[in-house]
Amino acid sequence: MIRFKKVVHRLAPVLVLGLAALACSKEKPEAEAPKAAARAPRTVQTAAVEQVGGGTVSVPATVAARQSATLAARIPAAVRELPLRAGERVAAGTVVARLDDSALRAGLAAAEANVQAAAADLARMQGLAKSGAATTRELEEASARAAAAQAGLSAVRENLSYAVLRSPFSGVVAARHVEAGDVVSPGQPLVTIEGAGGLEVRATLSGEESSGLEPGATVPVRVDGIAAPLSARVSALSPAGDPATHRFELRADLPRTEGLRSGLFARLELAAPERGEESLAIPAAAVFRRGGLTGVFVVSEGGEGGKVARLRWIAPGAAAGDRIEVRAGLAAGEQVVLSPADLNDGEEVR
Repeated sequence: MIRFKKVVHRLAPVLVLGLAALACSKEKPEAEAPKAAARAPRTVQTAAVEQVGGGTVSVPATVAARQSATLAARIPAAVRELPLRAGERVAAGTVVARLDDSALRAGLAAAEANVQAAAADLARMQGLAKSGAATTRELEEASARAAAAQAGLSAVRENLSYAVLRSPFSGVVAARHVEAGDVVSPGQPLVTIEGAGGLEVRATLSGEESSGLEPGATVPVRVDGIAAPLSARVSALSPAGDPATHRFELRADLPRTEGLRSGLFARLELAAPERGEESLAIPAAAVFRRGGLTGVFVVSEGGEGGKVARLRWIAPGAAAGDRIEVRAGLAAGEQVVLSPADLNDGEEVR
């Protein structure tokens, strides 16, 4: 009994504290969770999905020189001299690069000495053969050594010629890919020369886009930095498509125009292929891409009379100016959001 009283005496303070905490919790009113403020609908600009018939399609292209050559090293050596800078004019046969040829010249001296020694040995063997002091086999071996020495000399001379690179035609130095002192290996580009024969535009077309085009036809071209559209004459159209991309290469000559130079981005404005029915088009500003997919946000009716933006994946077609053809995923008259950056599916808009 005494032991039980001691236990109760020890637990009494703990029980008192627990009852006090319980009483405080009952007396304290429950705090009401603050309600999240309703997010205001985002203000967006929209455009209608339109039906279009015919028109044009814009095909990306590149301005390039009709005649161009990239001179590459054919021997391992250090670049000793690059006499011309990018943009300087060059005549056919002008030296545009020199490589270090000291090792080749040493090899040339050794090859010439081998030729002389082999020739002397062959002459001596021929004399011995006439007197019957040398066998036919010895004479043949001497002749083979002389021929091998001469071939070695020719190879060294040819390699020595590779130390000097000359322009194959008149034009301009378009680019220098190395600098003096660089060590190059066979196949490494050194200098690019563009001919003076004018510029052309190069593009790859789908089967539909290339239909109706042939050498001699004219196509309108817009080039970045050139205000007025240009008229290019088709010079070549590949008769066979690339097996990997199923596209056909087109080349068209450009007229001489101030400010026109190779490397500029261009767009061919081609007649849209006839499909027998009108197609749909939307502004390019409404389109975005995620993970290889193309999508738009379509404005639709939401709850309580509001409007929401719904994500819609589409199948895009060809681009024509600032508009893109839509082959599947939208209907005429639907409203799409322009510049839908950071917009979420189901977000309220106005």
